[in-house]
Amino acid sequence: MKLNRRSFLHRSAALGALACPALLRAQPQYPDAPIRFLIPTPVGGGHDTMMRLIGQKLTEAWGQPCLVESRSGGSGMVSIGSALNAPADGYTFLLTFTGFVTNLVLQPSPNYTLADLAPVCMLCITPVALGVRRSLGVNTLEEFVRKAKAEPGKLSYASYGQGSAAHFVGEMLSEAAGIQLNHVPYRGEAPAIQEVLGEHVDACIVSVGGVMRYPDRMQAVAVASPTRFPLYQALPTFAEAGYASVDFPGWAGVHARAGTPQAIVERVSAELARIVKLPDVAPRLLELGFEPVGWNPDQTGTFVKEQLDMAESVARSGRVRI
Repeated sequence: MKLNRRSFLHRSAALGALACPALLRAQPQYPDAPIRFLIPTPVGGGHDTMMRLIGQKLTEAWGQPCLVESRSGGSGMVSIGSALNAPADGYTFLLTFTGFVTNLVLQPSPNYTLADLAPVCMLCITPVALGVRRSLGVNTLEEFVRKAKAEPGKLSYASYGQGSAAHFVGEMLSEAAGIQLNHVPYRGEAPAIQEVLGEHVDACIVSVGGVMRYPDRMQAVAVASPTRFPLYQALPTFAEAGYASVDFPGWAGVHARAGTPQAIVERVSAELARIVKLPDVAPRLLELGFEPVGWNPDQTGTFVKEQLDMAESVARSGRVRI
């Protein structure tokens, strides 16, 4: 029997499939294995709590375990290195925050560039706020600045790390207000807050949720974001107090290794954006000091580049160093 070319190709394909049973199986639907989220902060912190809450919802939606793994150290560079060593297959994601961009302008030899990781989703904006110990007798940002000018170099503020978003905000305020504050960095937010409560430092710049947690012992005076935080509408922004340049909000985003299939990036992005807005998730995130936004990859990438430009501007002034 004479075969035309089309019949020959069809029969050849069928024989090839019989010879290789793997070709007969349907292409697996993503995801068909556990998904990992690497976080750059210690277990039990705000980012860890947030990601476990989101991860549980992702597990319920997709039927695959969402594993949250802490890879703290090196201002986030340990977790970034782990993400870059993982395959670009959509099963390993990196939780990113301000250190992702500040490392690029502060570290002498960062182990990555912005192009090495692809933006997936901006989960939340995590603004930092200035809180002052009650015994200092300061109730507003104006009063704090006035006291700092009257006693130059005497007032101190704690932050959750050298080169952190909080450190940047403190130096932005010092420059904008023409004051001199002593920066005291700690390894994390909890010890920074405890130093204020123990009256070892005069103030702290930490997450807005952290500042608002102790209203009887700490006076919150301003939040470093373009708008007031939804849960604490009485707390003014630095801009409202006359310091518009003090605008460097913290954030929690998700990135993947560059080269991850775009279809997977978009699917994960859409699901994460849905989850952070759920009625049983969004209020909990707000309580933790995270404002859910759920931005897509393009919006996330634009925001991160803007943050990098701002960090470079402050770093050039020489006010923030590691």
